Amino acid sequence: MSDRPSPCGFASPLCIGIAYLGCCIGAGYLSGQELVQFFLSKGPVGFLALAIATVCIFVAGAVILSLAVDSGEHRMDRIVVFFDCKPLRLLVAAFEIVFLFMVYTLCVAAFGSLISQLTGLWQICGSVAFCALSTLLALFGVRGLLRFFSYVMPVLVCVTALIALLALVTSKSLSFPKIAVGGLMTGIWVLDAVTYAVFTLFCALPVLVPLGANVRNAKTACHGALVGALLIGGLAAMIMLAIATAPEVACVAMPMLALGDQLHVVAGGVYAALLVCGIFSAGLSSQAAISEYLLQRYGAEKRVLLPVMIGISAVACCLGLLGFEELIGVLYPVFGYVGILPLILLFVHAFLFYRRRKGVKNKD
Repeated sequence: MSDRPSPCGFASPLCIGIAYLGCCIGAGYLSGQELVQFFLSKGPVGFLALAIATVCIFVAGAVILSLAVDSGEHRMDRIVVFFDCKPLRLLVAAFEIVFLFMVYTLCVAAFGSLISQLTGLWQICGSVAFCALSTLLALFGVRGLLRFFSYVMPVLVCVTALIALLALVTSKSLSFPKIAVGGLMTGIWVLDAVTYAVFTLFCALPVLVPLGANVRNAKTACHGALVGALLIGGLAAMIMLAIATAPEVACVAMPMLALGDQLHVVAGGVYAALLVCGIFSAGLSSQAAISEYLLQRYGAEKRVLLPVMIGISAVACCLGLLGFEELIGVLYPVFGYVGILPLILLFVHAFLFYRRRKGVKNKD
């Protein structure tokens, strides 16, 4: 195992942890909606479920990063499917494309819900506007815009934490009424916690695997995974406690936005503007990744790619009409269940790799 310096500066556990946080939080997380459905809806026991999810996120993240560092394999399909099976590797790659499409669809629905909550317009108006603009930008160059949006996310995280702290400081009590949620949630808090962790890890997998190339050693990787898991779980706990100060906001599409409005009109306005940028950044990143994949894998020209991307946007817009809350209740569990198989393969790879390496060391 080499002790090489990181070429991209991602050697410290803090940098790794921030990168982990950045690829795991999105519109559902920062709006509070996914945390309401997976954890807060279960009452106080939801915090125990969050703790279990955080432990799973740490353990799996440490395994993924350590394996990427020690094995030297930094391609997602090959680190998951470690044996030579091209159809299965293609299936994993296809699943990632479908996953990116799902993230894009959630952003379409989130943007529609946000515009509706802010202006009173029909949700379809915001969804159509989002799809039209993001499709054009995804096709004709978005690197500079995405770089701008990348600076918005840290600010949004800080503002979210600040609003949560203000709510906790100014509140006299906390209330944890059990909230009925639909979709494919099991209602079994342990299973929902694991499902949430698997979904979160699959969000992070395309980032964590190549990130291993910029990590000094497995020990640093494990420390970085711990920092990331604590950041993800800690911020989630703050958001849940903040919503518990005004449990009525849990019933709206964007609970944290409603909470900001309750605290002060300026807080609500600032948070709304940042949330618009955050949702647009996540959706545009996903759509641009799909576009880039089609260009690289199939050599599709832009004149051919345009109708394909328009079709993808149209389908996402139609699915977005189902509603932001409803999509979280369906898509998160589905991808959480399906994502268990790639993670099992990855853990098997790690077990075999480290057992083989231990055997070689014992022979020496």
